[in-house]
Amino acid sequence: LKGSLWDDLIILCSESEGRKRFFNPIGKGDIKAAVEKIIKDSGGIFFRLPEETKALFTKDNRFLIEPDRDNWDYLYSVADLINLTGKKYDGKRNLIKRFKAERAYEYITLSIRNAAACLDFEEAWCSVKNCDKVEGLSQERLAIRDIVENFSLFVLIGGAIEINGVISAVAIAQKLNPDTMVMHILKAGPTIAGLYQTILQEFISREGGSFRYVNMEQDLGIEGLRKAKLSYHPCSMVNKYTLSLSE
Repeated sequence: LKGSLWDDLIILCSESEGRKRFFNPIGKGDIKAAVEKIIKDSGGIFFRLPEETKALFTKDNRFLIEPDRDNWDYLYSVADLINLTGKKYDGKRNLIKRFKAERAYEYITLSIRNAAACLDFEEAWCSVKNCDKVEGLSQERLAIRDIVENFSLFVLIGGAIEINGVISAVAIAQKLNPDTMVMHILKAGPTIAGLYQTILQEFISREGGSFRYVNMEQDLGIEGLRKAKLSYHPCSMVNKYTLSLSE
C-alpha cells in the first residue's frame, strides 16, 4: 500500500495482479477531478468507493460504475445485537445460553495495560487456522499486532472473554461517528460452541450502549463469513462501488 498527495487529497494505492487499485481520495480537494486524472494516467481502477463519490460519475458515460459487493459493509442496530429479540435470533440465544451453562468465564475491558495479552490468543487462534498458509489470515495477524501494540494511539474500544484466566475471545472496535462504532476485530476460539455469539453480545452490551449502530465491515466475498454476517440480520448495507474507464 502506497500513499501520495494530489491537490490537497491523500491518495492510497495498492497493486494486485499487475493493476493499480486506488481507494477513495481523502480530503477536501476536487475528488472528481482527482479520480479522472488518476484513472486516465495510470490505467488503474478505484474501488470501495462510497455513494457520495459514485454520485459524481453516474451521468458520465466515460466511466463504468459497478457494485463492489464483496466490500459492502454490514450495518446493525446495537439494540438488536444486545437484545436478540424474536424468532430470527433463536439460534443465537440458544448458543449463548449453552455457553454460559457450560463455562465459567469473565468479561474484561481491554486497555493499554492488558491489550498485549491478546497476542497470545491470536497466536493460538492462528495455530488452529494455519495462518501461515493463508495470505489473508497472515496479513490480518500482522494488522492485529500493529493494533495491539498501538492500542492507545488508535483510541480503540476493546473487550475480551477469559476462560480459566486465559483470553479465549476478543473484540476491538472504534468510534466512527457519534452514532456508529466500527468493529475491526471479532474472534473467538473456534472449538467452543457459543463463544463467538457470547463475546459479540457481551461486548456490544458493555461497550456499545452509547451508539445506535455497529458497522461490522465487509465479508470480502468469503462464503462462510457472508453467511455468518447475514445470520445477524443487518438493518442496512453500506454499498461500495468500483470505477473504471468504459471500454
